[in-house]
Amino acid sequence: MDKTRFQITDDIWLDARRAAWLPNAGVLAVADLHLGYAWASRREGQLLPVSGQDETINRLAALQKDYQPKVLAVLGDIVQRALPIPQLREEFDRLFASLSTDTTLVLIQGNHDKNLSLLIESWKFPVQLLDQYTAEHYLLVHGDGDATASASWKKAVKAKGARILMGHEHPATVIGDGVASWAKCPCFLVSEKVIILPAFSTWAAGTIFPRYPFMSPLAQSAQFTQAYAILADKILPMPYGR
Repeated sequence: MDKTRFQITDDIWLDARRAAWLPNAGVLAVADLHLGYAWASRREGQLLPVSGQDETINRLAALQKDYQPKVLAVLGDIVQRALPIPQLREEFDRLFASLSTDTTLVLIQGNHDKNLSLLIESWKFPVQLLDQYTAEHYLLVHGDGDATASASWKKAVKAKGARILMGHEHPATVIGDGVASWAKCPCFLVSEKVIILPAFSTWAAGTIFPRYPFMSPLAQSAQFTQAYAILADKILPMPYGR
């Protein structure tokens, strides 16, 4: 039995590599890349190591190779900070180089992406930042706003199985033996209408829910019933709030 992926509906797969796959729409979705995290942190006085290459783009490339998506959608917080530095430009060069000629890159703006559109324009990359993206009856957003007010969602919600996919929250959960051993793991959170993806960035520590309150109005209004913890390269289903 393949435990690296989990099928929650006929057309939604969760991948332990922190991605969601919508096969009917041909969309591979990830959230919260936070490209340039180490360099942005150093700018702010935190001397994080930057000697090795960030593996984020390599991980994305591996997912694309496996799924061959029509669309690669990044659900916001593409960068940690939109800094005009060579290292961040190199990450974007690598991102575009990783794309198949049959794959369209969709970048959705997150709260960390202020001024990123100007930076992308100055670097002459062939992509624009979107507030949201609709794929069949799915609405893809970052999650820091209330997407339920949008015309796209009001149209999509009429369809059977309509859902919002979002990031922003960096969800995590705790797995333990009930005695002294425990591990904090990134996770997906699933409700009838909302799915929150874990942060794709390995720099993201993750927030344990429901121990802490959600930031997003979307997440606050959702009634989550299931969590899918990522433990190494496996997905472990568990009731939300266990």
